[in-house]
Amino acid sequence: MTTENVKMPTGSKSGNESNAKNTSVSLISRHKMVFSLLLVIVIIALFSFFKIWSLENNYKKDTLKMQSDYENKIDSLTMKQLMLTSNVFSWAIRGELTRENKEQVNQYFLNFIKEPGVMKVEFVDALNSKVTMSTNKKDEGTVFTDQVALMTTKTISFKNDSVLNIITPVMGLNTKLGVLVIEYTVNHNN
Repeated sequence: MTTENVKMPTGSKSGNESNAKNTSVSLISRHKMVFSLLLVIVIIALFSFFKIWSLENNYKKDTLKMQSDYENKIDSLTMKQLMLTSNVFSWAIRGELTRENKEQVNQYFLNFIKEPGVMKVEFVDALNSKVTMSTNKKDEGTVFTDQVALMTTKTISFKNDSVLNIITPVMGLNTKLGVLVIEYTVNHNN
């Protein structure tokens, strides 16, 4: 073996760098089609990732909006159902109060409180604004302070935090006997 045919690198470091740059430039110029196709693939991949990200964000927004709309619709239907139930319940209470059958009214209250979500049921006398019957016996005899609720002539409802209050007037033949107050727990797990 002879060493005559083997060239030994004798250039400086900057010479090697210029050779490397010339080599990479010549490589790119010789394979323009391959590198342009690679560039197109990279652009398509970036566009696809952006499109997927955009679709995922839109999906999340749409899902949250649908969930919110669903919960609002359920709340609305629940409120309508409870107002109707309160009206019918007030008719039963009126019938028993006109017959002065307070024990039966108390039985209605005790059975109604067993329904899911019902927290408390009270009857407030229209003459003295006192709670005359309640499922919470501690409240009986206390003064009911909500004057708007006492003056109502139709079923009204209002919400405090997660408690829905439904107030229904109980009308006698000629006068208002009082108001029926139902407190209902609102949750979305039912």
